[in-house]
Amino acid sequence: MKLKDKMNKQYTQVAIYVIITCIVIYSLSLVAKNAPVILDGIFEKLSWFFSVVKPVIFGFVFAYLVEPLVVFFEKQYGKIKFLKKKKQKSLRMYGVITTILILLVFIAVIISLLVYSVTDQLRVANFDDLVILSKEYVSSINDLYNTLLQKLNSIDIQSVEFSNYIKQASTYILGIIKEIANGAVSSLSNFSGYLTTFLFTLIIGIYFMIDGKIIKAYISKVFYALFNDRTNHRVRGLIKDADSVFSGYIRGQLMDATVMMFLIGISLSIVGIKFSVLIGIIAGIGNLIPYCGPFIAYAGTILVCLMNGDIKHLIIGVIVLLVIQTIDANIIGPKLLSQCIEIHPLLVIISLIFGSAVGGLFGMLLAVPVGAFIKLLFVRFIDYRIDMKEQQKELEDQESE
Repeated sequence: MKLKDKMNKQYTQVAIYVIITCIVIYSLSLVAKNAPVILDGIFEKLSWFFSVVKPVIFGFVFAYLVEPLVVFFEKQYGKIKFLKKKKQKSLRMYGVITTILILLVFIAVIISLLVYSVTDQLRVANFDDLVILSKEYVSSINDLYNTLLQKLNSIDIQSVEFSNYIKQASTYILGIIKEIANGAVSSLSNFSGYLTTFLFTLIIGIYFMIDGKIIKAYISKVFYALFNDRTNHRVRGLIKDADSVFSGYIRGQLMDATVMMFLIGISLSIVGIKFSVLIGIIAGIGNLIPYCGPFIAYAGTILVCLMNGDIKHLIIGVIVLLVIQTIDANIIGPKLLSQCIEIHPLLVIISLIFGSAVGGLFGMLLAVPVGAFIKLLFVRFIDYRIDMKEQQKELEDQESE
């Protein structure tokens, strides 16, 4: 009887396992069949969640980037006699207010210079002259095209194939222009949303700046309560490494972009290049992404000079940009990015490719510091493995003796 009960129990367990396996397989097949719908739903929820927490994330990033400025002004206010008796939180508040005001004034100055430069150049330009210049420019392009066809015919290259390449290139360029125009229209329509996000980001960032130490202490307390000492030590090490890489690179890049913005804008203005302030601002912003800033500066200068038929200023402008980029690459950049981990140019390019594929422009902005951080973790891991092997070898040598 006992054997029969034991056999029945085993059969029951096997039957239960079979039923559970069938249910799991059927569920997985349903998930695989409806994967696109499920993924769309997940991405929709994630998009909604990100739109909600976006001001919090941006506020934290903003507070993190301007922290050195806040600390600097906090220390300066602490040196003033009648403020020495103030509480540390009050000095912190003064530092935050000063930092915010300086940044707002800086943004206002940049926007004012940009608007003034563009409107001034457009006001100086005569509409009839622009029409004549456009016709002359189109005519010069046609002459260049015909000359190229003659040269190609002389070396037995089919002009039909060349025409097809030109058409493909034109279609590609027009597609890019259309995308930019659509993006501009979409940005204008979402202006109120951007303004709301900006205001909430500013408010949340101010709270992070004022109560940053309290929040940091509370998070440390939570980690201490939930995890053991070994885990806490590893987490603190990771945070310290991430801070050294990201703070050194991003803050250095922001300072470098600001310096290049003014250098390019002022230098091209002195030379006499039109829309120099606009070129300087866009090139400075592009400088946040490696290799993009110089490309934008050269392309903008060449385009403006060619549109005006000013070859003399084109040559001078390119030489000036070459000097500025040389100074930036050998003096300004290394000085500002001295705290950042060294990263090979090939790894920079690979990081930019991955960043562009994953997060577009925003991904490219963070691609290099993320790549540098991954490299740092990999180097630490290799060093750890080497140390472990050396220790194991020493133990084996001691045991053999």
